[in-house]
Amino acid sequence: MYLAADVALVTPLRDGMNLVAKEYVACRYDDGGRLVLSEFTGAAKELSKAFMVNPHDIDAMKSRIMAAVEADPESCARRVHRMRRRLFDHDVHRGAAEFLGALDCTYTELAEAGRGPAAP
Repeated sequence: MYLAADVALVTPLRDGMNLVAKEYVACRYDDGGRLVLSEFTGAAKELSKAFMVNPHDIDAMKSRIMAAVEADPESCARRVHRMRRRLFDHDVHRGAAEFLGALDCTYTELAEAGRGPAAP
Protein backbone atom coordinates (compact mmCIF):
# COMPACT_ATOMS: atom_id res chain seq x y z
CA MET A 1 0.00 0.00 0.00
CA TYR A 2 2.84 2.40 0.83
CA LEU A 3 4.38 1.89 -2.60
CA ALA A 4 1.08 2.77 -4.25
CA ALA A 5 0.85 6.10 -2.41
CA ASP A 6 2.45 9.04 -4.19
CA VAL A 7 2.10 11.13 -1.02
CA ALA A 8 1.84 9.97 2.59
CA LEU A 9 0.15 12.40 4.94
CA VAL A 10 1.04 11.71 8.59
CA THR A 11 -0.30 14.58 10.64
CA PRO A 12 -1.17 13.76 14.25
CA LEU A 13 -1.77 16.72 16.55
CA ARG A 14 0.71 15.35 19.09
CA ASP A 15 3.45 12.75 19.07
CA GLY A 16 2.35 9.55 17.44
CA MET A 17 2.24 7.73 14.12
CA ASN A 18 6.06 7.53 14.05
CA LEU A 19 6.14 3.98 12.71
CA VAL A 20 3.73 4.78 9.88
CA ALA A 21 6.01 7.57 8.66
CA LYS A 22 9.13 5.42 9.03
CA GLU A 23 7.51 2.42 7.32
CA TYR A 24 6.47 4.59 4.38
CA VAL A 25 10.02 5.86 3.92
CA ALA A 26 11.68 2.49 4.57
CA CYS A 27 9.66 0.66 1.92
CA ARG A 28 10.33 3.25 -0.80
CA TYR A 29 13.22 1.31 -2.36
CA ASP A 30 12.53 3.28 -5.55
CA ASP A 31 13.22 6.57 -3.69
CA GLY A 32 9.76 7.63 -4.82
CA GLY A 33 6.95 9.20 -2.89
CA ARG A 34 6.65 12.23 -0.71
CA LEU A 35 6.14 12.37 3.03
CA VAL A 36 4.10 15.18 4.56
CA LEU A 37 4.77 14.96 8.28
CA SER A 38 3.50 16.75 11.37
CA GLU A 39 6.23 18.62 13.20
CA PHE A 40 4.76 17.20 16.42
CA THR A 41 5.75 13.60 15.72
CA GLY A 42 8.86 12.22 17.32
CA ALA A 43 9.93 11.04 13.88
CA ALA A 44 10.06 14.65 12.63
CA LYS A 45 13.57 15.07 14.00
CA GLU A 46 14.76 11.90 12.26
CA LEU A 47 12.84 12.46 9.04
CA SER A 48 13.76 16.11 8.67
CA LYS A 49 13.68 15.97 4.85
CA ALA A 50 9.91 15.40 4.90
CA PHE A 51 7.52 18.20 4.01
CA MET A 52 6.90 19.44 7.58
CA VAL A 53 3.52 20.81 8.62
CA ASN A 54 1.75 22.14 11.67
CA PRO A 55 -1.61 20.33 11.56
CA HIS A 56 -3.23 23.17 13.51
CA ASP A 57 -2.58 25.53 10.57
CA ILE A 58 -4.96 24.22 7.91
CA ASP A 59 -4.07 26.77 5.20
CA ALA A 60 -0.33 26.17 5.58
CA MET A 61 -0.94 22.43 5.61
CA LYS A 62 -2.88 22.65 2.33
CA SER A 63 0.01 24.61 0.83
CA ARG A 64 2.60 22.04 1.97
CA ILE A 65 0.52 19.16 0.59
CA MET A 66 0.35 20.91 -2.77
CA ALA A 67 4.09 21.65 -2.60
CA ALA A 68 4.71 17.93 -2.07
CA VAL A 69 2.41 16.94 -4.93
CA GLU A 70 3.98 19.45 -7.34
CA ALA A 71 7.61 19.01 -6.22
CA ASP A 72 10.32 18.03 -8.68
CA PRO A 73 10.62 14.22 -8.75
CA GLU A 74 14.42 14.31 -8.62
CA SER A 75 14.35 16.58 -5.57
CA CYS A 76 11.86 14.28 -3.88
CA ALA A 77 13.97 11.22 -4.70
CA ARG A 78 16.93 12.87 -2.96
CA ARG A 79 14.76 13.64 0.08
CA VAL A 80 13.48 10.08 0.35
CA HIS A 81 16.95 8.64 -0.22
CA ARG A 82 18.39 10.74 2.62
CA MET A 83 15.55 9.77 4.96
CA ARG A 84 15.97 6.07 4.10
CA ARG A 85 19.72 6.31 4.70
CA ARG A 86 19.05 7.94 8.08
CA LEU A 87 16.62 5.17 9.06
CA PHE A 88 18.95 2.37 8.01
CA ASP A 89 21.99 4.00 9.65
CA HIS A 90 20.13 4.62 12.91
CA ASP A 91 18.40 1.30 13.41
CA VAL A 92 17.33 -0.37 16.66
CA HIS A 93 20.75 -1.98 17.13
CA ARG A 94 22.53 1.36 17.00
CA GLY A 95 19.95 2.92 19.32
CA ALA A 96 20.37 0.11 21.85
CA ALA A 97 24.17 0.37 21.70
CA GLU A 98 24.04 4.15 22.25
CA PHE A 99 21.62 3.73 25.17
CA LEU A 100 23.71 1.03 26.83
CA GLY A 101 26.86 3.08 26.25
CA ALA A 102 25.26 6.07 27.97
CA LEU A 103 24.24 3.87 30.91
CA ASP A 104 27.76 2.49 31.21
CA CYS A 105 29.24 5.98 31.07
CA THR A 106 26.86 7.19 33.79
CA TYR A 107 27.62 4.17 35.96
CA THR A 108 31.36 4.75 35.56
CA GLU A 109 31.03 8.46 36.38
CA LEU A 110 28.98 7.71 39.49
CA ALA A 111 31.42 5.03 40.63
CA GLU A 112 34.36 7.41 40.18
CA ALA A 113 32.55 10.07 42.20
CA GLY A 114 31.92 7.54 44.98
CA ARG A 115 28.18 7.69 44.47
CA GLY A 116 27.72 4.40 42.61
CA PRO A 117 26.20 1.25 44.03
CA ALA A 118 28.20 -0.62 46.61
CA ALA A 119 30.53 -3.25 45.24
CA PRO A 120 29.33 -6.86 45.75
